Amino acid sequence: MSTIVLSPFAQTRTEFADITDTGPIEEHLLARVLEPYAYKGCRYLIDASYKATADSVLAYGNFSINEPAYIRSTGHFNAVELVMCFNQLAYCAFAPAVLNEEIPVLRGWSISDYFDLQLPSMLIKNTSSRFRRPIHAQKFSARLLCQNFKVMERSLRYLSVPCAIEFWDEFGGAATAEVELAALNIP
Repeated sequence: MSTIVLSPFAQTRTEFADITDTGPIEEHLLARVLEPYAYKGCRYLIDASYKATADSVLAYGNFSINEPAYIRSTGHFNAVELVMCFNQLAYCAFAPAVLNEEIPVLRGWSISDYFDLQLPSMLIKNTSSRFRRPIHAQKFSARLLCQNFKVMERSLRYLSVPCAIEFWDEFGGAATAEVELAALNIP
């Protein structure tokens, strides 16, 4: 895995001070999870590591966007790419957590179920983002923290997954987002 350098913000947060607590996500699992993106020529996540607890997932990833799949290059990381990169890192972080049965509320899913449900059952309920300084899209990193999972018993039962993600590059580029996921068809 490539070396991940923590952003100045992450370095000041004690819960993110030591990424050695995370384990690498193997390439064969990344490739399987990211197949829908690779199929369209927009796999941007190079490698990732993760750690999961009963109600949280922490992940780090390295990305490269040489040419966007949907538009000519804008020369910088933009809002569309932020959401795509969030999705790629989140999908990849939850896959080994499901495989290793680390999240009790998802223990009824097999990894095969996860692959089948990944696209149709994981939705972004709401999002907000902030771009502090332009990010060099050819090489950047991210830290994702999803925590405080809650099963919502409404007309449609789902798992609410609040997430925060931070992106940065070696030149001081920075962006952040808060995303609430809704995982449908939970066990």
